[in-house]
Amino acid sequence: MDSKTKRYYAENNPFIWINRICDYSRADTLLQFLKSANKHGLKVEAFRVERIEKDLESLKDLDFTDGKKDISAVMARLEYNLTKAFLRYTAGLDYGFVNPDNLYNNFEKYEVDSVTSRFRQLCDLKVQRPKDAFYEMAINKVVNDSLSEFLNEVQPKSFLYKKLAHRLAEGNITNKGRVKTICNMERCRWKTRTLPVPDACEKHVVVNIPSFSLRAFDKTSGQKLFLRIGCGTVEHKTPLLSSRITRMDINPQWIVPKSIAKGFVYDYSYMHRMGMFIFDKKLGKLPPESSSYSKIMSGEQYIIQAGGSKNSLGRIIFRFDNNFSVFLHDTSSPWLFQRSRRAVSHGCVRVDKPAELAMFLLADKNEKIVEKLNYSMTMPFVNDNDSLTKKKVDKSKIINSLSVKPSVPLFITYYTVYYDDSDKLTEYDDVYGYDEPLMQKLAVIVE
Repeated sequence: MDSKTKRYYAENNPFIWINRICDYSRADTLLQFLKSANKHGLKVEAFRVERIEKDLESLKDLDFTDGKKDISAVMARLEYNLTKAFLRYTAGLDYGFVNPDNLYNNFEKYEVDSVTSRFRQLCDLKVQRPKDAFYEMAINKVVNDSLSEFLNEVQPKSFLYKKLAHRLAEGNITNKGRVKTICNMERCRWKTRTLPVPDACEKHVVVNIPSFSLRAFDKTSGQKLFLRIGCGTVEHKTPLLSSRITRMDINPQWIVPKSIAKGFVYDYSYMHRMGMFIFDKKLGKLPPESSSYSKIMSGEQYIIQAGGSKNSLGRIIFRFDNNFSVFLHDTSSPWLFQRSRRAVSHGCVRVDKPAELAMFLLADKNEKIVEKLNYSMTMPFVNDNDSLTKKKVDKSKIINSLSVKPSVPLFITYYTVYYDDSDKLTEYDDVYGYDEPLMQKLAVIVE
C-alpha cells in the first residue's frame, strides 16, 4: 500500500491535498476519520495523525516567521503524509491489511525428505487485493470532492464486524480478548474474488473451525441452521476456503488414504467387518486378501470402503470444488459431537445431523425427493458392503446422488470470536494457533 504513495509522487503527479487557494477542507475531512481509527482496532499513530495536524496548523496559521520551518518542506511533507495515510486507511479497511493466502500458506513447514522442506497449503480464500485501479479511483475521489462519500463507502459493514467493533468499543474485555477481537475484525475485512460476502448471499453455509460449528441461512425462507461439526486435527488442519456446494452423494464409497490404509493392509478380518475391498488398477475389484502393501503405497491398489452405516464418510457427503480434496460429510462415529473439542479428522468436516443440512440445501423439497432421501440414508446393507438385501430394500426409492441447484456458497472460516448457538459473541480457543501470526503481521498498524 505505502509503495503506491512513493510511486505516485515519483512519477511527478499533481498534488492532491495542497492547492493555491489554501483550501484544506479535504485534509480536515480525512483527519476526522483517521482520528477514529481506533474503533477499528487501528493505531492512530500508524497514520501519522499528530504530524499531519501540526503541519496543517502551521499552514493555516502561516507559522513560518521564526525561520525554523521551511514552508515548502512542510507542504511537501503534509501532502505526502496525507496521501500515505489516506491510501493505507482506505485500502486496509476495504480489503484488509494482511493477505491470508500468503500468511497461512507460509505458516507450517513439513519435511519432504532429509534436505527439503515445504510449506503446507492451509488457505485458499482467493482474497481480493487492491490493484492500481483502486488507488487511481481513490485519488480521483479526493480530486472530484467525493472524499467523504468514499471514506464512508470503505467502512466494513458486515454484521459480524459491527458486533466485534461494538465489543471493542465497550472496553470491558481482557487484553487477550481485545487481541482476539482485533484479529477477527481483520478477518472480516477479507473478501474473496469468487463469492460475495456471506451477508450478501441469499443462501449460504459458514463452517467456523474454532467454534466447531456450522451456520446456514436462507434469506428467502428465513430458515436458519446451527449444527456441530468436527474438523481436522492440528496435524491435519482443515483448510480455509470458499466454494459452492454443488452435489450430495448418498452412501458414498470411501477411498482410504495411504496414511490410514497402511495401518491395516493385512488385517483382513477388520476389512471384511468394515465392508472394505481392494481395487486394483489392472485387475479391478478384489477381496481384502489380495491387498499388497507395496502396491497400495505405489498407487497400484486402493482400499475402498463400501457405502453403509459403518462407512467413515457416513451416509452422505456434500461436495464442492477445492484444491485439498476435503468435503463436508456425515460420520459413522456420531458420539464425537458430544465432545467440546472436536478437532478429530484428517481435514474433512464432519457434520452432526447431516439430514438437516441436506434438506436445507435442497431447493426442490417435494415429498417424493424427501422420502427417497430419507430412505436412502437409512436403508440396510448386508454387512455394510456393497450388496443390498434384496428382500428388505426398495430399489425404486434409492437415490445415489442429488445436484444442489442453484449451488450454495460455502465458507470455511477461522473466527476465534464468533456466534454461539444463541447468536451471542463468544471467545473460542485458537485451535490451530492462527491468531498470533496474524497479530504479528498487524502489529505495525493495530493498537
